[in-house]
Amino acid sequence: MNSVVEGLMSQMMSKENLSLLSNKAGTDEKSAKSALEIGLPMLLAAMSNKASKSEGSAIISSLSQLGGNNPADDMASYLGGSGSQGTDILSSILGSSLQPIQQAISKKTGLPASVVGQLLSMALPLLLGSLSKSSTKQNIAADDLSKLLGDQSKMALSSSPEAAMLMDELFAPQERGGLMGMIKKLFKS
Repeated sequence: MNSVVEGLMSQMMSKENLSLLSNKAGTDEKSAKSALEIGLPMLLAAMSNKASKSEGSAIISSLSQLGGNNPADDMASYLGGSGSQGTDILSSILGSSLQPIQQAISKKTGLPASVVGQLLSMALPLLLGSLSKSSTKQNIAADDLSKLLGDQSKMALSSSPEAAMLMDELFAPQERGGLMGMIKKLFKS
């Protein structure tokens, strides 16, 4: 199985896409890249956690809402367009974890938390689009979404020690449950 995050990062780091993304967020390309290298694995871990609970239907509906307008199909057009469909979905997926995740990435990268939030809200529809394409290619039923997200999250966090460390710092008190409990279970399997 290919890593969705690695494939998405590769696409996002093309000169045109990275320039569009960083300009729209009001930051430089190096800082945007740094924030996304940490943020995408964290988003995927949060999505995996959400999909493993009853609220997971929000993830599934987010994936199905993309329909024929998958932003991952034409990233430059999506990034160059107006607005971002990711802000509401970002809040829905991360909930009360949104602010601590933004703050952690902000502290690590030196970017203002508001800029990190903009980057994450622009990246989320692309991540959902990439997952949607991946699940379509692999004929994954909605019931298997949690497993797909778990596998992808495990790959993403293992390839980004910084993101894994931040997740551990943020969610260690919730070890028996919550996001880190789920992530620790993934690494044990």
